[in-house]
Amino acid sequence: MSLAHHSRPLAPLSAESRSLLEIADLLDLVCKTRREAGQAVSDEIELRAALFELLDGPTQQVWEQVRELALYPSNFPGLDTPSPLGFTVGDLAYDYGLGDVICPNRDQLLDMLRWGLKEHGNPTLNGNILA
Repeated sequence: MSLAHHSRPLAPLSAESRSLLEIADLLDLVCKTRREAGQAVSDEIELRAALFELLDGPTQQVWEQVRELALYPSNFPGLDTPSPLGFTVGDLAYDYGLGDVICPNRDQLLDMLRWGLKEHGNPTLNGNILA
């Protein structure tokens, strides 16, 4: 007999658990895209923590701390190397059409980060492509 025969079915995930998994997957993809673009990984832990705090409970205070963090390297036409000034969270919000002064809500932030992944790379994780 297999173990599956004796095991109980898994309980469905709660909405909160699904939300946390979605945030974790999105942060993994952002970090993967940064690594593939040659962005320094030395600040990855701090970036993950700051973005998680923002996505888990968006507030104006957290937004003001996080919006200046560099997400991706900036590439300007005619330059062979990326600019030392990175493309920040606030830049991404502005480019997405949200503005960079008022803190967006969670859904807007998630959509913005997904859009940013499409703009700054074609990341895959475990075979899944954001489309």
